[in-house]
Amino acid sequence: MKTFIVSSLLLFSVAATACPTGTEILVENDQKFCLLKGKYLNSQLNLTANHVYRLDDEGVFIGGDNRDNSTIRIQAGTKILGEPKSFLAIQRGSKILAEGSSAKPIVFTSINAVNRKRGEWGGLVINGNAPINACKPGTQLCEAISEGIKIEPVKFGGNDPLDNSGVLKYVRVEFAGYPMSQDNELNGITFNAVGEGTEVDYIQVNMNADDGVEFFGGTVNVKHLVLTNNEDDSLDWDMGFTGKIQYLLVKQADDSADNGIEADNFKSPMNASPRSNPTISNATFLGGKNSAYGLLLRRGTSASFYNTILTGFTKACIDIDDAETFNHGGLKIESSIISCEKTAENENNDVWSTDSWLINQGNKTVSPDLIGYYPNEASPALGNGITPEDLFFDPVDYIGAFASAEDNWEAGWTSMVQE
Repeated sequence: MKTFIVSSLLLFSVAATACPTGTEILVENDQKFCLLKGKYLNSQLNLTANHVYRLDDEGVFIGGDNRDNSTIRIQAGTKILGEPKSFLAIQRGSKILAEGSSAKPIVFTSINAVNRKRGEWGGLVINGNAPINACKPGTQLCEAISEGIKIEPVKFGGNDPLDNSGVLKYVRVEFAGYPMSQDNELNGITFNAVGEGTEVDYIQVNMNADDGVEFFGGTVNVKHLVLTNNEDDSLDWDMGFTGKIQYLLVKQADDSADNGIEADNFKSPMNASPRSNPTISNATFLGGKNSAYGLLLRRGTSASFYNTILTGFTKACIDIDDAETFNHGGLKIESSIISCEKTAENENNDVWSTDSWLINQGNKTVSPDLIGYYPNEASPALGNGITPEDLFFDPVDYIGAFASAEDNWEAGWTSMVQE
């Protein structure tokens, strides 16, 4: 293999056009790429769709830590390839503006063209200044260090719930989750203390080796989230996440999967403030042959679920752990369908884990006959949905992620490829 790197300002025989400013031309086997590497400080990086980009295996950082703020703009239809150990980190105070479309999604994927598998590159990490709960009470500025990045400490957390880290729209992340060290993989997308000013709509993580998406604190809201074939938990939260999610599809693979959601407030103390308390509406969770729980709610988390379908999870649809989670009274599941061989773990024989508690909140616990119920082929027959009392949520009258088979909003821009 022959590799050449030249300045993006020079002409090269195989290059029809120069790479964007801030990137370098890289040629392997007569194929041209534009290489992103190192730190972009006080920069405006513009990635256009007429090039294919590669992330350097030492990691790519946009901005400093609340200094030397930078912006990376990614045009619709752009493809970005990850080398092993590579990742893209948006630092506090900087922005990613990645606006794809249904016809032209922005795709982060493996450098390999065929025979791809989970964990072939790192992932996308966005760090913000929204609140987290990982500090002692009274701490004026609560900060933490991002997991998975060993090159240098990457901080997140602050006091601005309206913090803006940019836009992710019609973005797909696939075949990520490279193990940076033993038992230390990156999530497909990590939202570290990302604020409500950030727009996130129509995003997918497919075939990640760790969690699909994880929220460490923060207040960011998400619509149209697709998490498919991920090896660990599909969705994870911790450290006081209080955002909102509407239209969520979780579809787990048969070969390897853990929980649909693994939800924590904080490991110790479990009553740390702000308490994790997201609201999720119109979700469909489809477990695989090796899935664990649909919802694993523990370590003091609160949460509200509306219009949710849970089916196909092998251990149980719902597991609620820890006395702090049981006793603080912040769990709500309404207008939902719970359909697994075992509805819930009955740990401590607590009322929170019984069918009667679920039914009393207006849910249906039914026989497990909804496997593969995607998209909703007859959603009105499932029952009428309700709309949470928050202007973020669109008014709905159905249960699940889709109004009907015709309302397949994930078609066209997502990929379910497993290879």
